Amino acid sequence: MYPEFCLERWQSLRDWRAKYVLSESGVEPLDLSEIKIPNVKLEYGHTKGLIKVRQLIASLYPGKKEDDVIITAGGAEANYLTILSTINPSDEVIVEMPNYMQIPGLLRGINAKVKYIWLKDDFRLDLNELNEMVSKNTKAIVITNPNNPTGMALSESEIKGIVEIAEDNHVIVIADEVYRGLEHDGKMRPSFVDLYDNAISTNSMSKVYGLPGIRIGWVVASKELIDRMWSVRDYTSISPSVIGQEIAYNVLLEREKFMDRARRIALNNMRLMERLISDLDVKWVKPNATVLAYLKLNVKNTYDFSEKLFEKYGVLVNPGECFEMPGYVRIGLGSTNTEFLSEALSLFVRYLREYK
Repeated sequence: MYPEFCLERWQSLRDWRAKYVLSESGVEPLDLSEIKIPNVKLEYGHTKGLIKVRQLIASLYPGKKEDDVIITAGGAEANYLTILSTINPSDEVIVEMPNYMQIPGLLRGINAKVKYIWLKDDFRLDLNELNEMVSKNTKAIVITNPNNPTGMALSESEIKGIVEIAEDNHVIVIADEVYRGLEHDGKMRPSFVDLYDNAISTNSMSKVYGLPGIRIGWVVASKELIDRMWSVRDYTSISPSVIGQEIAYNVLLEREKFMDRARRIALNNMRLMERLISDLDVKWVKPNATVLAYLKLNVKNTYDFSEKLFEKYGVLVNPGECFEMPGYVRIGLGSTNTEFLSEALSLFVRYLREYK
């Protein structure tokens, strides 16, 4: 039995009624006028994904070929296929926390043994602690890099450190890399699959490229694992959208332009956030990636706080309870409308001062 997905249910019950949606986790979505779309025959297409799309994605990962890639219905299906293809009931899996709770939920749903490794106060992973946690029973380590909800990207040396631990213990690394390319310094970190043969990378067009609506993601791994995922996908979505794949293909051909757009949005809005909360009783570890702000409030029940903020001002944020961290809220800073964002954040600040 899969647990209720707190974050997704929280948003889906409210985002269509919110006046100010600060719960979105990617950059402002593009519209069709900003994208080249060729004439497309509306067929199924290759069930593994269009060959040209897989070839293009494979070219982004040194040494990978089209058979090492499967195209999915967004990052959600990418993670789903990964877990169902690699993890069995009772397998031990170490999960970095806090995290986007899809993979932990899937692991619980199949009765895997989940062990959390919590990021430290500065939202850094303690490699010594990870090394001590890995046992002869550990099947996989789950990492989201850059991290959701904290917005922190691992350094290259930290990535290599995780790989060394995994390699020494013959453990799979499952890396959700949907924010890769949205590092604020413009230096994209290597993918785990660039450094480790026993790694799996999931990604999508949603967060960095502003295309959540086309529902296109992918998995990169060994051909053996990808073929296993292909067998699972025959029972799920069968094949990804051909229209979505054509849009993804054209955007990825100009990916640097769209990554630059995402970084500009992130940096501008991070400065706005920093200014508006400068005199508040909140703790914020300013992220080095993504468009996410993860704030620690002087509030115990942030679910109640977020509900009342929504009811009074129509501002929707994500409560930390949905990341198993009461006392925090996650705020999405992906808007391109500075006036709208400033108004929404100002209402958040006002309510934080009013809240009892």
